[in-house]
Formats: sequence, C-alpha cells, structure tokens
Amino acid sequence: MTNKTNMTNLTAGQAAKLQLLPGIASLPVFAVLAWLLAKQGVPNIFALLLTVILVETPLSWAILVRHVRKENGGKFSVAAAFPWMASVPWWTYLLLGIPLIVFSAVMVAGVSPKVGEALIPAFFSWLPDWFVMHQDPAMFSSLSRELLFLLWGAMLLGMVLLGGFTQELYSRGFLLPRMAHMGKMAPAYNAFLFAVFHLIAPWNWISFFLMTLPWAYMVWWCRSIRISLFIHVGMLSLQWLGMTVVLFGFVSLPGQS
Repeated sequence: MTNKTNMTNLTAGQAAKLQLLPGIASLPVFAVLAWLLAKQGVPNIFALLLTVILVETPLSWAILVRHVRKENGGKFSVAAAFPWMASVPWWTYLLLGIPLIVFSAVMVAGVSPKVGEALIPAFFSWLPDWFVMHQDPAMFSSLSRELLFLLWGAMLLGMVLLGGFTQELYSRGFLLPRMAHMGKMAPAYNAFLFAVFHLIAPWNWISFFLMTLPWAYMVWWCRSIRISLFIHVGMLSLQWLGMTVVLFGFVSLPGQS
C-alpha cells in the first residue's frame, strides 16, 4: 500500500527542473576540477567523483528536503519523501532484479563506450580532451600507489554509497511518485530526464535512457523504490569491483619493481 502524504503532482516542467538542477549545478564544477586536475596529469574521474560528493549529492538532498517540507507544513519524514516503499516478493529480486543488474552493467561497460566512440567524434569533437570521460584503463598506469588507493576509496564512496543511493532515491523515490498522474508515460519521462541529468556525458544519454527505462517501470509497477535501489546499487557495485581489479593491477606490492 502507498503511504498517505501531502504529495503534490509535478508538471512536466517542474519535474524537469527538479531532476536537472543538480546536474546543471554540477557541470561547471566538474569542468573546472577536470581542467585543474588535467594540468597535474590526473584523470578526470577524480573530478567526477569530487563533484558527486561535494555538489550533486548535498544539493539533491537539499532540494528534496526543502520540497517535502513545503508539501508537509515544514515537516520532513521518510514516508513523505519516498511514498513508494512497499515490500516486494523475494522472487522479484531474483527473477527481475539480478537480470537487470547484469543488463545494466553490460550497458555501462559495453554499450555506452561503443556509442561514445561513435558520437563523440561526430558531435562532440569541439569539447577539450580533458573534459571527455575516457574508459581506457591505461590512463591509471601513471598514477602513484597513493592515488590509486584514493581513487579506489573515492569510487566506493562517491559512486556506490553516495551517488547510486542518492540518484535513485531522488529520481525514482522522490520524483517518480509525484509524476504518477502522467500515467503510463511517467516512467518513460522519468528515465528520459534521468539520462539528460548526466550533462557531463551527453553521448551517454541514449544508453542511460534505455538502461533506466526498465528500472522506472519496475518502480511504477511495484510501487516500490526497493527494487530499483537493488538494481542501481548492484550495478554500480559490479562496476566498482571491476575497477578494483583494474586499479590494483597497477599497484606495485612491496618488493616489486
């Protein structure tokens, strides 16, 4: 059952504003950090993680809390913020959640880079190289042992623990229930806005939309954010584990040359 709240219905424009605002605010911060770090020979993934930790996450929560308090006479509660928190059967995670984690991981690690290879030269060649997010593991080979460990920890914090949870709670937990009055198109519009929210990588919009479309419909169908949290965080955890293998392949152990 859905919790009773004073939840407001968002117009298409209001939903777009709320979803895109953290991405718009993050864009210039990422650009400045990426430019500064490039001068030191540091990959821009550090700029991305710093932006998620310092800008995107706190701003998303600030907007969410402010909106929910406005809806509920100055009061905030988890139930009011995330009304779709129903329990889902265990088999939903097994039969739908795990396959969607695998599908999403393939989209991120396999499809997105291929699409980027086609779109970046065709439409985004005007962007400086330090801005474009590359996925070549060789870019980590010049990093010191300390920076590799720092990156590993920052990816766990910024990508999995903060980024994944916050993005999912914000987009599917907070916004999608307030778009439910749009009917069956609400999940599609939600997935579209979530893709465009990633302003630092517009070449990924198509693959991100296709990736998150089933997440949004799962939440809409189950009336529960639990399943998409499981999928999103599970996918990012797989990505982090893959990066762990890559990063530690560049770490020289004591006694090694």
